[in-house]
Amino acid sequence: MPKRRADWLLGRLTAKAVVAAALARVAPGDWTPGAIEIPSEPGGRPYARLAPEAAPIAGFAPGERLPVSLSISHAERHALCAATWPDGADGARRSIGVDLGLVEPRSPAFVETFLTVPEQCFVEEGAAAERALRANLVWCAKEAVLKVLGTGLRMDTRDVSCLPWPGRADPTAWPLAPADDSWRPFVATYASALTPGEGPIRGIWRTFPGFVGALACGVTAPAMPQWPPGAP
Repeated sequence: MPKRRADWLLGRLTAKAVVAAALARVAPGDWTPGAIEIPSEPGGRPYARLAPEAAPIAGFAPGERLPVSLSISHAERHALCAATWPDGADGARRSIGVDLGLVEPRSPAFVETFLTVPEQCFVEEGAAAERALRANLVWCAKEAVLKVLGTGLRMDTRDVSCLPWPGRADPTAWPLAPADDSWRPFVATYASALTPGEGPIRGIWRTFPGFVGALACGVTAPAMPQWPPGAP
């Protein structure tokens, strides 16, 4: 469908811009969006590589996979993308997930079918004008976490529960410290069998005009080390 094709293309263009900006900060070179290709793994997860027709950049060969973990979401002619370094200096592995959703009414059947009991309570405790925002916030956070886990919607969404953190995140304990007051932390709990050996998944969320977005990150170590050294 033309609309889905346009949204997909917008997501890819956004991802190219994010990857180019991230790599330029740690591996100087001519990182233009045209030099970056965003294919997908067999399971659907996007990744970045130097385009086969591009010239070598910063030691990377044409067609070589680039060292970033990437996630893309798009909805109604808007896109959200995030990238991070997948490997820490101490061997820690990271994965990232984002989701962007339109703030729209969600039926009681949707809330009961796809949200956990604590999530349902969070939605129902809000004022009538807030319930659509709360339901879509929970759903976006849940989808971001499922992307980190690598399962997507192939699993029961009630195996994951996402709720806003009541206070501000402590940057020393939170792998994703909100960049500004527009971003707020959320906590994800999930069945331990989903990620054997994985550390906690943390996340942040925010509203945009008419939309809500969420970003989650998982790491195998309790801390989130910087890699490459000095990377923001």
